Amino acid sequence: MKSNLSAWKYVKNNRRSVATMISALALSFAVIYIVHVLLMTSVEGFKPMLLEFPKKVGFFSISEKTLEKSKVKGAEDGDPMEKMQVLLDTLRAKEGVKDITRAQVLKAQLQAVIGMWSEEFPLYTSTEEIEKYLDHTGAKLVSGRLPSAAGEVAISSMVMKNQKMQIGDWFRKEAFGETFRIVGEVESDIMVSVGMPNHNYNSGTYYVIQYDEASADLTAYFEEMGVELGATDTVYDLPAHREHFRKDCDELIADIINTISAVVMFFVAVTMLIAYVSFLRNRVNEYCLYASIGYRRWEVYGMMMREMFIIFGIGFLIGMVLAVPSAILLKTAVLDPAGIISEAWYPGMIAKLAAIMLLILGLLQIPVLVSIWKIKTIDQIED
Repeated sequence: MKSNLSAWKYVKNNRRSVATMISALALSFAVIYIVHVLLMTSVEGFKPMLLEFPKKVGFFSISEKTLEKSKVKGAEDGDPMEKMQVLLDTLRAKEGVKDITRAQVLKAQLQAVIGMWSEEFPLYTSTEEIEKYLDHTGAKLVSGRLPSAAGEVAISSMVMKNQKMQIGDWFRKEAFGETFRIVGEVESDIMVSVGMPNHNYNSGTYYVIQYDEASADLTAYFEEMGVELGATDTVYDLPAHREHFRKDCDELIADIINTISAVVMFFVAVTMLIAYVSFLRNRVNEYCLYASIGYRRWEVYGMMMREMFIIFGIGFLIGMVLAVPSAILLKTAVLDPAGIISEAWYPGMIAKLAAIMLLILGLLQIPVLVSIWKIKTIDQIED
C-alpha cells in the first residue's frame, strides 16, 4: 500500500497512557538536570579559588629537615637557613615574581550545595603590603576600610555572602573566637581576602609569593633547585590546586552525577520497557489487521518507531522546558542570595540527556522487534 501508517492516531486516541509516559520522561529529565545544576555548584563555586587565585598567589613552607637533606643548588653544603635564603633569592629573581613575604595565614571558607573549600589568605603587618597585595590580585575594597590594626581582616564579598558575614563580625568565631574582626569587604573575581595578624594568636606561617601565571609552578622550581619535598612540606601552587580541583571537584562530582543519572534512567528504562511491553500486547490484533490488509512488517515497524519518537521527543522537550527555567529560578531566587556560585545553562548535560533518551529508545527495540516478528495475518491466525 502506498499510504503511510499514521503515528498520531495512537497518540490521539490513547492520550491518558501516552500522557503518563510523557510525564514520566519529562520529570525524569528535569530532575536529573536540576540535580546536575545543584551538584555543579561544587565545581563552579570552587573554580575561582582553585583555578584562578593560584595564578596570582602561592604559599609554601619547607621544613628544616627537608632543607638539611636537600642539595640546594648554590648552597649544597650550607645550613638550612643558608639554603632557604638561596631559594628565596633565586625565586625573587625569576621573571614574573612580584613579592615574597613570610606571613601568617588564615583560611576563608566557601560552602557549596555539597562540600566546602577552605582557601588561605595572608596576614600582612602593614597597610602598604595589603594595598600592594590587592593591587596585584586585582581586588577592590567595596565597603568598610582596609585592615590597619592587629587582628583586622577584609574578606571577599562572595565569602561574606556565602558565610552570612557582615562588617563588624568576628571572622569565623567558632574557630578563632574573638580574634579577627571584619572591617572591610573586598570584591574580586578570584575571592581575595587579606588582613593583619593578631599577635596573641599564631594562625600558621608560610611564605606568601605573588607571581604571574608563568611562575606559578613552585613545585617544579623547588625540584629543579634540588629540594627533596616530603610529607612535612607544604606547597600550594597552581599545579597543586589544579590537581585538587580535578580529583576533589571535577571527577568526584562527575562520578556522582553519572551515578545518579544511571540509577534514575535505569528505573525509567525499566518502567518504559514494562509499559511498552504491556501496550504492545494490547495492540497485537491491530498489528495483525495492518498485515492482513497489505501493510508490510517494516511499514508497521516504521509507525511504531514514529510513535516512540513522538512520545520521547515531546517528553524530552517538556523536560527541558521545565528544567532550564526552574534552574534559572533556583539560581536567582535561592543560590545567588545564599552566595553559592552556580550556572543554570549546561548544553553538555542536555546533549547527555538526549543521548540517554536514544539509549532507552535502543533498548525498547527489543520488545518492538519481537512484536514485529510475531505479526500474523488473519489467514495465518486461522490456520
